[in-house]
Amino acid sequence: MIQGNDIEIMGTRVCEPFTLRMRSDGILHSHIASKPEFDVESLKRFNSVMGEMVGQKKVPLLVTLDDFAIPPYETREFWSQKGACPYSIADAFIAGNIGHQLIGRLYLKFNKPARPTKIFFNTDDAVTWLRSFV
Repeated sequence: MIQGNDIEIMGTRVCEPFTLRMRSDGILHSHIASKPEFDVESLKRFNSVMGEMVGQKKVPLLVTLDDFAIPPYETREFWSQKGACPYSIADAFIAGNIGHQLIGRLYLKFNKPARPTKIFFNTDDAVTWLRSFV
Protein backbone atom coordinates (compact mmCIF):
# COMPACT_ATOMS: atom_id res chain seq x y z
CA MET A 1 0.00 0.00 0.00
CA ILE A 2 1.36 3.42 -0.92
CA GLN A 3 0.53 6.51 1.08
CA GLY A 4 1.27 10.07 -0.15
CA ASN A 5 4.86 10.98 -1.13
CA ASP A 6 5.61 7.34 -2.04
CA ILE A 7 5.56 6.20 1.58
CA GLU A 8 4.91 2.49 1.81
CA ILE A 9 3.11 0.94 4.78
CA MET A 10 5.36 -1.91 5.90
CA GLY A 11 2.96 -3.40 8.44
CA THR A 12 -0.31 -2.71 10.23
CA ARG A 13 -1.59 -3.87 13.62
CA VAL A 14 -4.75 -3.04 15.53
CA CYS A 15 -4.74 -2.88 19.32
CA GLU A 16 -8.07 -1.77 20.78
CA PRO A 17 -8.69 1.82 19.56
CA PHE A 18 -5.15 2.10 18.15
CA THR A 19 -4.26 1.28 14.55
CA LEU A 20 -0.49 1.20 14.15
CA ARG A 21 1.17 1.50 10.75
CA MET A 22 4.90 1.19 10.24
CA ARG A 23 5.92 3.53 7.42
CA SER A 24 8.85 2.96 5.06
CA ASP A 25 10.42 6.26 6.20
CA GLY A 26 10.93 4.88 9.72
CA ILE A 27 7.98 6.70 11.32
CA LEU A 28 5.30 4.75 13.17
CA HIS A 29 1.81 6.19 12.63
CA SER A 30 -0.77 5.49 15.32
CA HIS A 31 -4.38 6.45 14.69
CA ILE A 32 -6.70 6.53 17.70
CA ALA A 33 -10.37 5.74 17.08
CA SER A 34 -13.07 7.33 19.23
CA LYS A 35 -14.36 3.90 20.31
CA PRO A 36 -13.51 1.92 22.30
CA GLU A 37 -12.27 4.44 24.83
CA PHE A 38 -8.78 3.84 26.15
CA ASP A 39 -7.01 4.01 29.49
CA VAL A 40 -3.52 3.53 30.92
CA GLU A 41 -3.77 -0.27 30.66
CA SER A 42 -4.64 -0.10 26.97
CA LEU A 43 -1.67 2.25 26.44
CA LYS A 44 0.57 -0.39 28.03
CA ARG A 45 -0.82 -2.97 25.59
CA PHE A 46 -0.21 -0.45 22.79
CA ASN A 47 3.43 -0.24 23.90
CA SER A 48 3.80 -4.02 23.64
CA VAL A 49 2.44 -4.06 20.09
CA MET A 50 4.58 -1.05 19.16
CA GLY A 51 7.68 -2.76 20.53
CA GLU A 52 6.98 -5.85 18.42
CA MET A 53 6.47 -3.72 15.30
CA VAL A 54 9.68 -1.72 15.68
CA GLY A 55 11.93 -4.54 16.87
CA GLN A 56 12.24 -3.01 20.35
CA LYS A 57 13.96 0.08 18.88
CA LYS A 58 13.05 3.75 19.29
CA VAL A 59 11.26 5.41 16.38
CA PRO A 60 9.44 8.71 15.83
CA LEU A 61 5.70 8.46 16.52
CA LEU A 62 3.00 10.26 14.52
CA VAL A 63 -0.38 10.32 16.27
CA THR A 64 -3.71 11.14 14.65
CA LEU A 65 -7.11 10.94 16.31
CA ASP A 66 -10.74 10.62 15.28
CA ASP A 67 -12.60 13.89 15.85
CA PHE A 68 -14.24 12.59 19.02
CA ALA A 69 -11.23 10.70 20.39
CA ILE A 70 -10.25 12.68 23.47
CA PRO A 71 -7.41 11.23 25.56
CA PRO A 72 -8.50 11.02 29.22
CA TYR A 73 -6.48 12.97 31.79
CA GLU A 74 -4.84 9.89 33.33
CA THR A 75 -3.61 8.73 29.91
CA ARG A 76 -2.07 12.12 29.19
CA GLU A 77 -0.41 12.07 32.59
CA PHE A 78 0.94 8.56 32.00
CA TRP A 79 2.09 9.21 28.40
CA SER A 80 4.13 12.26 29.42
CA GLN A 81 6.37 10.21 31.73
CA LYS A 82 9.86 9.27 30.59
CA GLY A 83 9.34 5.49 30.65
CA ALA A 84 5.75 5.49 29.42
CA CYS A 85 6.67 4.66 25.83
CA PRO A 86 10.12 3.10 25.61
CA TYR A 87 9.91 2.83 21.81
CA SER A 88 9.15 6.45 20.93
CA ILE A 89 12.01 8.87 20.39
CA ALA A 90 9.65 11.81 19.67
CA ASP A 91 5.88 12.33 19.47
CA ALA A 92 4.03 14.46 16.92
CA PHE A 93 0.30 14.86 17.48
CA ILE A 94 -2.01 16.14 14.75
CA ALA A 95 -4.61 18.50 16.22
CA GLY A 96 -7.44 18.17 13.74
CA ASN A 97 -9.98 20.27 15.61
CA ILE A 98 -10.29 22.93 18.32
CA GLY A 99 -10.73 20.32 21.07
CA HIS A 100 -7.52 18.55 20.10
CA GLN A 101 -5.68 21.88 19.87
CA LEU A 102 -6.78 22.86 23.37
CA ILE A 103 -5.93 19.49 24.91
CA GLY A 104 -2.59 19.50 23.07
CA ARG A 105 -1.65 22.89 24.50
CA LEU A 106 -2.66 21.78 28.00
CA TYR A 107 -0.69 18.57 27.60
CA LEU A 108 2.47 20.44 26.64
CA LYS A 109 2.08 23.09 29.32
CA PHE A 110 0.98 21.02 32.32
CA ASN A 111 2.11 17.44 31.63
CA LYS A 112 5.49 18.53 30.23
CA PRO A 113 6.25 15.36 28.22
CA ALA A 114 9.67 13.82 28.80
CA ARG A 115 10.18 13.08 25.08
CA PRO A 116 10.40 15.74 22.38
CA THR A 117 6.74 16.43 21.61
CA LYS A 118 4.95 18.87 19.34
CA ILE A 119 1.38 19.54 18.29
CA PHE A 120 0.85 20.13 14.58
CA PHE A 121 -2.09 21.20 12.46
CA ASN A 122 -1.11 19.16 9.41
CA THR A 123 0.63 15.89 8.74
CA ASP A 124 3.27 17.26 6.34
CA ASP A 125 4.76 19.56 8.99
CA ALA A 126 4.66 16.79 11.59
CA VAL A 127 6.41 14.31 9.30
CA THR A 128 9.08 16.87 8.39
CA TRP A 129 9.82 17.39 12.09
CA LEU A 130 9.74 13.65 12.89
CA ARG A 131 12.17 12.83 10.08
CA SER A 132 14.84 14.77 11.98
CA PHE A 133 14.72 11.91 14.54
CA VAL A 134 15.15 9.04 12.06
